[in-house]
Amino acid sequence: MLYIGRQFLGGELLPSLCPQRTVLIADVALKMLYAEKLAERLKADLLCIPSGEMAKTFETRSLIEQFLLRGGYGRDTTMVALGGGTTTDVVGFVASTYLRGVPLVLVPTTLLGMVDAAIGGKTAINTEFGKNLLGTFYQPKAIVVDLDLLKTLPEAEKRNGLAEIFKMGLIARPDFFELEFEELVRASIQQKIAIVEQDPQEKGLRRILNFGHTIGHALETISHYQMPHGLCVAMGCVIESHLSMCLGYLSKGDFKRIHSLYEPFQLPAQYNRKDLLAAMGTDKKRAEGHIRFVLIDQIGRAIPFEGHYCRPVAVEELEKTLDWMEATYH
Repeated sequence: MLYIGRQFLGGELLPSLCPQRTVLIADVALKMLYAEKLAERLKADLLCIPSGEMAKTFETRSLIEQFLLRGGYGRDTTMVALGGGTTTDVVGFVASTYLRGVPLVLVPTTLLGMVDAAIGGKTAINTEFGKNLLGTFYQPKAIVVDLDLLKTLPEAEKRNGLAEIFKMGLIARPDFFELEFEELVRASIQQKIAIVEQDPQEKGLRRILNFGHTIGHALETISHYQMPHGLCVAMGCVIESHLSMCLGYLSKGDFKRIHSLYEPFQLPAQYNRKDLLAAMGTDKKRAEGHIRFVLIDQIGRAIPFEGHYCRPVAVEELEKTLDWMEATYH
């Protein structure tokens, strides 16, 4: 169940979703800002975990599991995740495996978490070999999107979320670029839900949500997760749009519009080409040893490719785009 509105943290909705024993697992940066008060309201035990992408590790997973096991929490326990996408990802992963699954409530506190990470039932942790390589599909009992939380969001975090929202515009909704901010947030959430409902296990259509992510996740991996996810996805959208143009699918005019759209993100390209290609080799869309990309043929449309919604791209086909990337951002 999805709830979008305001004043949810102080209202009666969250207590009504947690009728039994509850554990609140929160980003440590939110401990004094929101988490302690929410734990009191929910009569929940509170566990704080590290912030940022580095939280999606075996160590954090183990920290949560040990907390639950030592506390003797049973299958009637509701786990509530309070934080950005990294928090909802790792807490969701543990919820899906602890005692083979316990009720989960997600309360995303960042724009990126609201429009992307918390929607769709994907959970994951990272490894040294790549991003999100260990995970599950696990639908939460509820997702609570409190728009009031965006008031305290730093500008950099807002840009992170906008990168994913713009991506949705590029693959499915060209009208996104004409909407006001709050309407844009709501529309992005609803659009992702509509796609996920048609393909919950990512066998076809749902792959379009990975546009920009083959390059983006590789950049995150080789930066050791020091580059923010939204910034990496923004760069990925530009680069994969350029690739779509080089392969003859996207017009030069549409590419110029996309490139200008992402100019405010001030994209860096801190990478080594060999490392980047190696990181792309771990992408979850790869098949038979080939890197596969989601591509677009106009703003607002991902190419179906006979229901696969991605196609293999040889390294030789990538060279021109990587040359352009290096010339543009170095």
